[in-house]
Amino acid sequence: MAVKETPGTRASAKKQSSNAPKAASASPGLATKIVVAILVLTAALSYNFIRNAVIDLGLLLGDVQPLSTEGCEVVKGLETCEDIHIHHASGLAFTTCGHAESRKSWFPPIGTVNTSAENAFKDIFVIYDVKSGKYEVMDLIGLPADADRVFHGLDIYERSPTELTIFAVNHRRSGSVIEVLEYTIGDKAVQYKETIKHDLIITPNDIVALGPRSFYVSNDHRHKIGTMREIEETLRRPWSNVIFYSPENVFVAFDNVVSANGMAANKDRSLIILSACHGGSVHVLKPREDHTLEQQDHIKLDFYNDNPSYEPETGDFFIGGHVQPLKMMHDIHTPGKPVAGPSKIVKLHKNPLAETSAAAPRYLVSTVLVDNGQLISTGTVAAIDRKRGVMLVGTAFSEKGLVRCPVPHSA
Repeated sequence: MAVKETPGTRASAKKQSSNAPKAASASPGLATKIVVAILVLTAALSYNFIRNAVIDLGLLLGDVQPLSTEGCEVVKGLETCEDIHIHHASGLAFTTCGHAESRKSWFPPIGTVNTSAENAFKDIFVIYDVKSGKYEVMDLIGLPADADRVFHGLDIYERSPTELTIFAVNHRRSGSVIEVLEYTIGDKAVQYKETIKHDLIITPNDIVALGPRSFYVSNDHRHKIGTMREIEETLRRPWSNVIFYSPENVFVAFDNVVSANGMAANKDRSLIILSACHGGSVHVLKPREDHTLEQQDHIKLDFYNDNPSYEPETGDFFIGGHVQPLKMMHDIHTPGKPVAGPSKIVKLHKNPLAETSAAAPRYLVSTVLVDNGQLISTGTVAAIDRKRGVMLVGTAFSEKGLVRCPVPHSA
């Protein structure tokens, strides 16, 4: 309800007469085929498990050498800016930022759930002017003063060219919810409208906005905490999903995902990219008329991918993520230690050969930027404003929360 979560038995037989028909024996050919099939299946499952584990441990890419970081600069004063969305008409980028050390106490997506760590967590809502390079911390008018603000994924729905509805995942200690906010271009504050909570929205991660009160939201786990959460993580179980929400209807739109993470959609919402971070998977999804999601493609990456973003001028998607997630997680769970997480950004773009060749992959992946963690640590998203020649990189657990770069040539 929404609030406006044999063995075979050993047969004995008498000795048959010599002229009785003999029982048919199992075909050696069939038995061999069954054994081979079992071995092939076991090998395939083992390969996938091992491959995914290698990516999650950060063993696939070896030493990380910076690529295309020339001209990148840290935006001072902002930490842990997990997700970024650019309103291209105005040149304003919307993000939420927190505190690197606070994330080590309370951030349910990574299992840090110390509810007594602080009296209140107070992440900030930031609007960054891409052209000028300046930002403002916006007041959130109407949000209860005692409410936790531990923001995660967000998305924007344009009610008009200047009137925006913003959906933001908020991991309150009382339970994770979706905050609905409204903003008019030029205002000095963001207006809180309502909090959405539902039994199916269990572990929300990211959002694709569809209307003023409707959206898709990814659940990154089935279980919030406990033994089953550990089993889900360790065995990489496909138990996460994507939920469709509207005031009239809420249901599972896409399921059987291993760690559903960030999402992004193209301009008309006819295509959605879903990152499944464990094992480096990308699901390319098409919404049906009933709002369920149909998978059109499944792409494997060589790193722990996090949030995708859409660049409207070219129609390409950009995906940020982590090259050495094991090291990153170790630092995250070490109080007082800065998190050093080498980062990578790739471009996902349509393959022109796929139009004439059924054998060609539909999408190609190319590397755009790599950093060893000294400049860009725990990078989660890259949002590109091609008109203004700027790429903004957000980070999840770093004191260098937002990094401004020129758009790399490979982008």
